[in-house]
Amino acid sequence: MNFYGIRELSNNTKNVITSVNQNGSAVITDNGKPAALMISISEENFEATLDAVRQMRARQAVDALRKQAQMNFPEGMSMDEIDAEINAARKGV
Repeated sequence: MNFYGIRELSNNTKNVITSVNQNGSAVITDNGKPAALMISISEENFEATLDAVRQMRARQAVDALRKQAQMNFPEGMSMDEIDAEINAARKGV
């Protein structure tokens, strides 16, 4: 996988896009750290690719919520505690 800095993307956008189309993907970095992922798409696979990206982001959000719940409640929660949390959230408490 190729890596491109933000400055290179800015100065050579056409070359970076050509590389992404040839190789399938590239990572854009900001100060040497990954900041974005570019993937090649076509008109034919645009909707399917967009759906796949949305599903992946939703999974990441669920995983983050699970991780935070484990940090806040490392022993787990009883059903009564879960119900109380849901009721509190519904009431805006």
